[in-house]
Amino acid sequence: MLIIFDVVILLYGLYTVYSSIKMKRTQELSNFFTGGSTDPIRDVHGYINYIYGRTIVLGTVAIVFGVVSFINDYNIYPLPYVMKALVVLFLTVVIWFSITINRAKRRFW
Repeated sequence: MLIIFDVVILLYGLYTVYSSIKMKRTQELSNFFTGGSTDPIRDVHGYINYIYGRTIVLGTVAIVFGVVSFINDYNIYPLPYVMKALVVLFLTVVIWFSITINRAKRRFW
C-alpha cells in the first residue's frame, strides 16, 4: 500500500521539475505555480525567476524521497535511518516551499 504513495510522490517530483523547466522556457505560468489564484500577476517574469530554482529543489527532493522510499518499502535494501532523515527533509522542504509561495504572492501579485 505504501508503494502507491512512493510512486505518487515520485511522479509529483518529476512533474514539478518538468513544469518548472517548461515554465522557465516558455515564460508562461500554469495553475500549478500560482497556487490556484486567478488574480493577474504584476510581474510574471520576476515571479518565474523567483520560484524556478525553489521549485527545482522541491521536485528533486520529492524524486529522491520517492525513489528511496520505493527501495525501502519494496525491501530491496532496508534503509530505516535514511528514511527517517528523508521524511524530515521532505516535510521541511514542503513547509519551506509553501512559505516561499506565500512570499512570492505578496511580492509579485
